[in-house]
Amino acid sequence: MTIGIIANLEKDTVNKIVPDFLSWLKKRGVEFFVEEGLARQLNSGDGEPAHLASTDLCDRCQMIISFGGDGTILSTARLVGRSGIPILGVKIGGMGFLAETTPDELYATMEEILKDRFNIVERMVLEAKVDLDHEDRYYALNDFVFDKGAVSRVIRIKTFIDEELLNTYIGDGLIISTPTGSTAYSLAANGPILLPSMEAIIINPISPHTLSARPVVIPGDRRVRVEMVTAPQEVMLSADGQGSASLSSGQSVSIQKADYRIKLVTYGGRTFYDVLHAKLNWGEDIRKD
Repeated sequence: MTIGIIANLEKDTVNKIVPDFLSWLKKRGVEFFVEEGLARQLNSGDGEPAHLASTDLCDRCQMIISFGGDGTILSTARLVGRSGIPILGVKIGGMGFLAETTPDELYATMEEILKDRFNIVERMVLEAKVDLDHEDRYYALNDFVFDKGAVSRVIRIKTFIDEELLNTYIGDGLIISTPTGSTAYSLAANGPILLPSMEAIIINPISPHTLSARPVVIPGDRRVRVEMVTAPQEVMLSADGQGSASLSSGQSVSIQKADYRIKLVTYGGRTFYDVLHAKLNWGEDIRKD
């Protein structure tokens, strides 16, 4: 197995954790390539480790290990795209819903992986297309967000499901989320938590100006169309927190399930419920006496 290594270069601990891990891989005869930006950062005078441009990693590697938070894993997912290369997330800082392991657990995890004792879970991806005649497509493992930005005035957004009007939302914006993204921005906006294995889409308004506006969960095979009705300024469409497009009044965005999935590496018996217990303190009485 050839492994690709990607990391968040802004994490200070990367400069210690990753070199130690590369030494461990060398001792076990595991072939690896480091993303070229990371390789330059790790150059200690003994020469850079074997490296490739990020766009070439998927051509040479059978697994990508991503060191960082969920944002780093989302960036890795964009890189992997349709290639089907599985991703192992190593959590460095942050809450880390997507990361399977930590630096302390990494070596035990890798021992299992090298013995081919691991599982692959597949996560639904969303595809967005701006206007029907626009060729560009955007993809999100977590969510698409329509955001009014720093301007204080509200925006008005019509939302259709399979061309049937659902609602006209007036507020700060709208989140269209996958089940994986249900524990991300949508959760902070009072959205529901879905099992990541589900086939569903969450439509969740951001700070709506009516109490009757509530998150809606629809089947994953439906198509959502979001139309900018009146916007006092350009609305930003972001995919997994990355700016993608500026939208003006009259423009619309069609969102549906993509024709590929992202594969994440898991091992051991930890379930999604275990993750909720650990991250959200569920199952514990956190009230003070």
